[in-house]
Amino acid sequence: MPVLKFNPERIMNLTGLGINALEEALFSLKCETSINNENQLEVEINPDRPDMFIGEGIARAVKGIIGNEIGFKEYDYENTKFKLVNESPFSRPIISAAVIYNVNLDNDFLVELIQFQEKLHEGIGRKRRKVAIGIHDLSKVPSNELKYKDVNIYNKMVPLGSSNYTSIQEILKNTDQGIKYGSISLRGNLHPAFISGDEIISLPPVINSNTTRLDEKTRDLLIDVTGTDPYYVNKTLDIIVSNLAERKDAKIGKVEIVEKENIKYTPFMEKEEKIINPDYVNEILGEKLIGEEIAYHLMRMRYNVSLDNNEIKVIIPPFRADIISDIDLIEDIAMSIGYNIIKPNKPKVMLRGSLTDMTMLKRKIRDIMIGLGFTEIQSLTLVSSRILKDLGEQNYIEVLNPVTNDFDSLRPNLFVSMIMAMKSNVMSSKPVKLFEIGKIVEKVSGKPLDKERISIAIMDESLSYEDIQSVVYSLLKLLNLEFKVLSSSNKFLIKGRSADLIINNKPVGFFGEVNPYILEKFSLEYPIVYGELDLGG
Repeated sequence: MPVLKFNPERIMNLTGLGINALEEALFSLKCETSINNENQLEVEINPDRPDMFIGEGIARAVKGIIGNEIGFKEYDYENTKFKLVNESPFSRPIISAAVIYNVNLDNDFLVELIQFQEKLHEGIGRKRRKVAIGIHDLSKVPSNELKYKDVNIYNKMVPLGSSNYTSIQEILKNTDQGIKYGSISLRGNLHPAFISGDEIISLPPVINSNTTRLDEKTRDLLIDVTGTDPYYVNKTLDIIVSNLAERKDAKIGKVEIVEKENIKYTPFMEKEEKIINPDYVNEILGEKLIGEEIAYHLMRMRYNVSLDNNEIKVIIPPFRADIISDIDLIEDIAMSIGYNIIKPNKPKVMLRGSLTDMTMLKRKIRDIMIGLGFTEIQSLTLVSSRILKDLGEQNYIEVLNPVTNDFDSLRPNLFVSMIMAMKSNVMSSKPVKLFEIGKIVEKVSGKPLDKERISIAIMDESLSYEDIQSVVYSLLKLLNLEFKVLSSSNKFLIKGRSADLIINNKPVGFFGEVNPYILEKFSLEYPIVYGELDLGG
């Protein structure tokens, strides 16, 4: 979980609590606290509460849990003169922006604001791939006319920490931020940029310009949030703005964003509404709370609430991104009550766990295969699309944003994993006898479908169809299964030296001698016989 560092004096001033009471209140909010050697307050905060990644958010939550403030305030907005034209850069086409007046930075808050930005990048931003944040000194923004578009990497800007104009290409190659994040949004010679007047003031998600650098004299802020997902871009901006608006005298300014023929004004500061039933709350918590008590606990957790007969209408504030279902609201009610106050009930019926039919089947198969002299392997469901293409596979599912090209697709069969395992064992003593029980993912009508399968393979100096036939027959007979075989045309196997397995008039697998062209393609010098069977979903 994220660990954030704060000046304890600042947090105590914001909350009005001494250090002991503050730590107790934070513990009620599922936060672990400690004072480090530098006399900083370290707070370990759940990653699903990014609204608490800054002192103002912590203070808002703490004041609620102790009952000093309940519900959330409605923020005032003003229109600004800022107009942003979004030309939708190819790699990250979404942008939202806002102005915050009277933020009035000081050293402690400036350090916290940068920490807040980086923790949002790591969490909700998925290390800047999904969301990136730019924060600018409003007084230093060159123009009220803003653009967000792709620019050529030979364009120049003044990167943060420098006083010289540098090409984007050099920034991506030579700065720490460029090396770390430069590949995320670069497409050929184009990179998205946030432009004011003729100045590039941000290069999302890499670096801001030194032109709009924050300092202790900064009073007003311009914030831009860019990314690939409209919900997370807008929600991230809502979280930032909601926290900055908690500062004394701060005001929110809306920015006009023009996208083709559409005009919108951000931040949206969207609130969601949920209806919750008191009977359901009591059923989950084992309590006997009336509607007014439930409403009060929700308001302590900074929701706005109204009662209507036997239903409770809950307004979820724009800074809460973690509320998905009623259970999330009930968890907050439990925190407000106090886990130490809620008494556990013993279950009326004691149930004993048992193994599923699939687990029992897989255990039995393992015993049989080991008894037949085979060694079990376990491999990843992720494989390389390059290998799948080498095998002639076309109907498989690729992964978005893979960590490495070696694991960028879901395997549609176990054959791809087994052939690579055999390649790794080509120098082992013969025969090499391996089996694997694992998941494959097929694409059916464009949707992924998981299946459990077993693969069996033998590699030796001399092999024939009968070597794999005897193993498959032995396995099926020991499982008491009736089956029949038909001639197979499986592309991995030699035609006339392979068969399809039929059980209950349905094809469930295949076995035979591996086609020599595959052995040659993967530099396998010895023949291989192979079988693969479905075990069900």
